Amino acid sequence: MQLYINTAKLIALVMSMGMLTPVSAQKISKFWVTFTDKNESPFCLCRPQEFLSDRSLERRKRGGILLTETDLPVNPAYVNGVKNVGAEIHSSSKWLNAVAVMADSTTARKLEKLPFVQSVQYLGPHLKYRNPPNRKEKKRAPLSTYPAIQGRDIPFWGYATQQNQLLGIPLLHMAGHRGNGIWVAVMDGGFTHVDTIPMFDSIALQGKLFQGRDFVERDQAVYESAQHGTSVLSVMAANMPYYFVGTAPEATYFLLKTEDTGGEFPIEEANWVAGAEWADSVGIDIINASLGYTAFNDRSLGHFKSELDGKSSIGARGAQLAARKGMIVCNSAGNEGDGEWRTIGVPADAFDIIAVGAVDASGSRAAFSSMGPTSDLRIKPDLVAPGDQVVVAGNVGISLGISSGTSLASPMLTGAIASLWSAFPEKSAAEIVDAVYASADQRFAPDNERGYGLPEMTEAWFRLANLENGNGGVFQYEPQSGELNYYWVAKGFEAGKTVELRDVLGRKVGEYPIENKNYPVAQLHISGLQNIPPGHYQVILTSETGVRRLGAATWNGRHEVRMH
Repeated sequence: MQLYINTAKLIALVMSMGMLTPVSAQKISKFWVTFTDKNESPFCLCRPQEFLSDRSLERRKRGGILLTETDLPVNPAYVNGVKNVGAEIHSSSKWLNAVAVMADSTTARKLEKLPFVQSVQYLGPHLKYRNPPNRKEKKRAPLSTYPAIQGRDIPFWGYATQQNQLLGIPLLHMAGHRGNGIWVAVMDGGFTHVDTIPMFDSIALQGKLFQGRDFVERDQAVYESAQHGTSVLSVMAANMPYYFVGTAPEATYFLLKTEDTGGEFPIEEANWVAGAEWADSVGIDIINASLGYTAFNDRSLGHFKSELDGKSSIGARGAQLAARKGMIVCNSAGNEGDGEWRTIGVPADAFDIIAVGAVDASGSRAAFSSMGPTSDLRIKPDLVAPGDQVVVAGNVGISLGISSGTSLASPMLTGAIASLWSAFPEKSAAEIVDAVYASADQRFAPDNERGYGLPEMTEAWFRLANLENGNGGVFQYEPQSGELNYYWVAKGFEAGKTVELRDVLGRKVGEYPIENKNYPVAQLHISGLQNIPPGHYQVILTSETGVRRLGAATWNGRHEVRMH
């Protein structure tokens, strides 16, 4: 039986199934059919390779996650029984033991009478498909001129520098951790021009960009329908050095279309779950879904705030199970913060996922970013990321645009986590998430505006590498500007203190002030080293708590970051 039902929704179901007369032209609608059990299934947990990839099983092993009955596909005999009464299968959910079907009201009533059917829920009308099936991918054209930003000392990330810096991305990237080996599923309403825009040439040419599946029109084409997914993908995957570089330019991306841009109905929650199950089965590491549901075109189907408990909706139940399969799930919190609704939507209310709110360039909550709590008084959003006035790819060529929304905050964080995880591929999702939360700026005082706060990926990296409490740090030397930056997690060195630089023989080379410090990730900045000879040096820090000696090196090549 359904976990929650209200009078308005019951009336909507009765109207959809009972108002048509036998002689009327019966309209096709979508329904959610939940089964009673998985008895006598031909599938067995002892043969998981029949329904899960090796990569999916390995991910579970890393996280110590056992297989359960929710991993078994729905019983094929039950599916055939649904088909035999005249319904067409739209999608299935092994996690929720259900199928979404297309049927008229007469067929829906027949489904209710089947002995293995627990409930039938109306999901809205069937909307006509708007795209040709399996639209062919277009060919990429080579760039005639590489884009360039005018001026000197242009950062590697180009126009994305500021938004990436808010998450502590640059140092992670300079250390070579840019998402390589991490698989990301992006669920959205479409990805127009991704097959032609040069921002994505890098991942496409490296075989790291895949059309996963269209769960709306049930084919393999996703480069259609909406620009929204293109913008979302760009803040993660774009890779045009010194022009526009995303938060995870070397990750592998699978694009899934789950949002029906033709109308807003609960079937999209079923599509969300179907997409997440597909992602799990192929071995995805992180899901980004810049999607959320509160109101629908049929107002009687909309969610009440009391339903935002992580248990009452199809989307929230599916999202929680996605996270419990060992994937990291990032979902936008919603853009209702300055509207009448104000709070998060579905599935941002789910347990165990990261509902991502948006902040502006100063780190303050963007006015539109939806707030918490959930109806059962849990903190939401969980974390925040840049989402106000974010630079994104345009819809043609190398054009760029500015956009705002938690739809961008979520992929910004997703890419950041992918880059972090690529530094520690042996870690489980839980270990990565714990480090990310521990790096957030409100972790000791979370609230329902910014959640646990804005994460700092450099600090999370240090924590995972055990570079805390004097165990080491990383340095970056830029020979052209003569600047040495040293980063570590430590207390006791405030701005205004001085440090000594000594050569390998212990001779004092100079004395420099600590220019800035951002605890818990401290940054020591030393400038004016253009003429210093290449070699190894000691950075000597003296404070009330004692003396700290840091190893560093200078050379005349390109800047790098190394562990010490």
